Parts: sequence; C-alpha cells; structure tokens
Amino acid sequence: MNNTDTNASSHAGAITFAVTALVFLALGCLMLAVRPGFLLGETLTGHGQAWINLMIYGFGLPAVFGAIYWALPQAFGVPLAGKQMVFLHYGFHIAGMMVVMLLPFVPDLPQASMGATFIACGAVVFIVNVALSLRRMERPDAASAFVSTVCVWLAVAAFMGLPFAANPPLPFLAGTNWSAGWLLFVVAGVLFNAQIGLALRVTPPAVGAVQERTPAAWYALSVINVGVAWSFAATTFGPLQFLLLTAGVFMAGSLIFLGDFWFLLQRRTERELGWDAKILLASVWMIPAAAAVLIYNVAERLGIEPVAALDPQAAEGLAETVAPAAIPVMALDWTTGLTALIATAVPGLVAVIFQLQKLRNGAGAEQTDKEKIAGQVLLASFFNYAVGAGLVVVGAWGSEEQMLGLGAVFLVVGALGFLGNFLYNLGQGSSVPVETPAAETAS
Repeated sequence: MNNTDTNASSHAGAITFAVTALVFLALGCLMLAVRPGFLLGETLTGHGQAWINLMIYGFGLPAVFGAIYWALPQAFGVPLAGKQMVFLHYGFHIAGMMVVMLLPFVPDLPQASMGATFIACGAVVFIVNVALSLRRMERPDAASAFVSTVCVWLAVAAFMGLPFAANPPLPFLAGTNWSAGWLLFVVAGVLFNAQIGLALRVTPPAVGAVQERTPAAWYALSVINVGVAWSFAATTFGPLQFLLLTAGVFMAGSLIFLGDFWFLLQRRTERELGWDAKILLASVWMIPAAAAVLIYNVAERLGIEPVAALDPQAAEGLAETVAPAAIPVMALDWTTGLTALIATAVPGLVAVIFQLQKLRNGAGAEQTDKEKIAGQVLLASFFNYAVGAGLVVVGAWGSEEQMLGLGAVFLVVGALGFLGNFLYNLGQGSSVPVETPAAETAS
C-alpha cells in the first residue's frame, strides 16, 4: 500500500469516529427531549444511566478519538503509526458501546463484562497508536503533552470499568461515590484535556496565528491535571472542603490556559475569527465556568453544616430548600455535570472537528458562496445548541421540566445542524487528505 493510500485510510478512520460522535450527539439530544424528567429525580433511572453512557461512549470518547487521530498528521505533523489500527479500535469501541447501552435496562445481562472489556481493548489500541506516533515528534510541546495526558487518564478510566456498575472496580472503593468521581474524571481529565491540547495545535493554523513556545501552557497543564486528580479523589472520598479546594485548583489552571490561548489568538493574520474558532473560544471559557458552578454547589452545602450543629430541625428545612439533590452523576449534582458536558465539552470538541475539516479543505483560501452559507448554518446550529444548553441547565437547576423539554428540542436542532453541516462540508472537500506539517514552535 502506498503512502497516499495509507494516509487516506487513517483519515477515513478519523472521519468515521467524527461522524459517529455527531450522530450519537443527535441521538443523545433526542433521548433527552423524549424524557427530560430524569434530570429532576433523586436517583438515576435506567433511562438516565443510558443517557449518560450514550453521551460519554457515543459522543464524548469517539469525538476525542476522531479528533486526535485526525490532528496527529494534520496539525502535529506526525504520521499515524498504525493507520489500519484505527478501524480495529472503532470495531472494539462500537461493540463495547452496544453492550454498555443495554446494561441499564438489562442489569443481569450475561455479556455485561464484555462491554467494558471491548471498550478497554479499544482504548489500549488508541493509546499505543498515539504513543508511537508522538514519539516521532522532534520537539514535543505542551499540546502534545496534553494529548499524552489524555492517554494516561483514559488508561485509568478503562481500568476502572464502567460507572453505575453493580460492584466497584476495587474493593476499597466500596461505599464511596466512585461513579460520580469516575464521570468527573472522564469529563475533566479526558474530554477537557483533549479540547485544550487540540486547541493549542489545531486553532493556530486554522486562524493563521503565529505559534510561540511559552511556559504558560505548561503551567496550565500541570495545574489543571493536579486539580483533576485531586478532584476525583475528593468527589469519591470527600470531604467537601477538600473538593472546594481542588475545584479551585482546577479553575486556576483553566484560567492560566485561557490567558495563553487568548494571546495566541491575538497573533493571528486573519482579521476575523471564523465561527468554528469563536465556538471553541466560547467553550473553553465555559471550562472555568463549570468549575465555578461546582465551587458554588460545594459552598452551598457547606453552609448547611453549621446550622445543623445548633438546630437540626432548621438544618433539615434549609436542606430541603437550598441543597441540591445528592445524585451520583459527575460532581455534586446535575447542574455541574450538565454544565461540564453539554455547555463545555460538546461545543468544544465539535468546534475542533470543524477546524480540522477547515484545515483539510484548505485554511486561508478565499471562501466560496457555498462555504459562506455553510458558515452561517454552523452559526445557526451553534445558536440553537447554546440556547438549548442554557435552558437545560437552568431547567435542571430550577426543577422546571417544561424548560428542560424545550431546551432539549433546541439541542436536537443544533446537533442535527452540526451533523448535516459536517457531512455537507465533507462532500465538498478533496478526496485525499492534506497533511500539513506542524509548525516548528508551538505554545
């Protein structure tokens, strides 16, 4: 097989993951629109667990896999080590996800362990492929370090198995809130790190920005991931004061990254940022916002404890009015989880995928009328998605099921717009991927 054929093969695998992610994003939004009331319950129903599984395994991880597979040759300038392994990984992941989606409805499924095993096998294929590819970089930078960190956290998550399992992966986790910790860990450790690392590498060539090596990105990498690791421990084991501290550490790291990323965008040659870059910028601003929501919820709960020491009856009434329900989702309640997943990770990863598509079709070239229309469609899709995300988060916070349902409808429209626009642009691009070498210096 010649080089063009192998490049096209690896590119096709990355596209397959990206399309799969967008399809399952639309299905996940539709699933939320059909029955949004599960967000208001005190415990996760089978429908709620299936929704979380679909959003994580159907959209989140495939979006990360596809974007990284695509970005390695396109933005990092290194050929993918195992091009055919991408499809092996895809087969493992889809097979595992199909089993996992049945578990909330068939808890006694004999093949239950096979789902986690297949997904873990796919994760191992991905980690080996990415590690061998990044070894070929002459000068590793902060962006490649973020991608490497994604692989580390993904390996830990695969080892721990699936959330909401009947038994914890390790005996010492029995009786802890490990499902919530696992989900926070995957969203913040895998999805956020991928979004940040790819933004550092994919956005500059897409907007014509001059890349420079700065220590800020390395500081952000260290602080963010210290926050991720300790937030997982704090969510799983407690106490709340520790979670308050670790969420603050994570927030500080994300603000360091935002400052570095903002200055990077100021070094661009294009006068106006494209909508893909604007969406990505908005999504990374939501990362510290998600941490702020978590900090608020923790502080709100801590405010109940002093009252309980003096007047237990008053504390009980106060808890009923101000304390979020203790739901084992991502951090402390639905609001934090929804903010992190729907308002931050989804638009960020979608924007990275569209920027990679822009590089493939030739960044910097004069736009045709059809491309301008496609850009407006992307804007309209993001507008609908953003309105939906806002309504869903506020509806979950205020226990308004009608607002949740309306927001979910907006999410469906936005997700379908993302998918249709991506498929349209895919048909307009060249049949052979354009693999541009990475810049010698990077943030």
